[in-house]
Amino acid sequence: MLAQAPAPVPVRKAPPPGLSWEEADFVAATVARVERRLAAGRPASRQAIVVTERQLNSYVNLSLAARIPPGVSGLGFRFEKDRVGARAMLDLDRLKGQLPEGGAPSLLAFLGGTVPAEIRGRLPNDGGKGRIEVEQASVAGVSLPASVLAEVVAMATRSERRPRGLDLLAPFDLPWTARRVRFEPGRATFEFAP
Repeated sequence: MLAQAPAPVPVRKAPPPGLSWEEADFVAATVARVERRLAAGRPASRQAIVVTERQLNSYVNLSLAARIPPGVSGLGFRFEKDRVGARAMLDLDRLKGQLPEGGAPSLLAFLGGTVPAEIRGRLPNDGGKGRIEVEQASVAGVSLPASVLAEVVAMATRSERRPRGLDLLAPFDLPWTARRVRFEPGRATFEFAP
């Protein structure tokens, strides 16, 4: 009789305002479907995949929360016409031991606590590759050159798997073998080869 009982459904915490488990689950199901198709040697998708800001933000902050580096919280993305923005809170006290001595990043050593970090720019992409062109970047409301913000991001994202951290300015492969991503207000459209 116990063998026939359904497995208990895990209880989820209520999401923060603006996030939704349903939206996170939608993206998780889409990612799983695309990964199954790719693993089977099939194209990722026969049609374009549209992901809204709310869906992506819910997925990142709810489904992928355990993968966000310590010291980074409240990660959020914003899509505009041909542009993308990201905002997160950085715990500078956690990063202080990683800040290099001298140079522009060392100026952040005078700051403390958890502060906002923002980036806005274009994401030119085609042929399955993309890169970030930073138009504005700031930490704690202080404008920074893109190279300094890239150093801070690299420090905040160092891990055993990625000892140098994430290189914000390096070219990268688009997800899911997408050929192109178009940005419009509130949504991103992933296009695939026919």
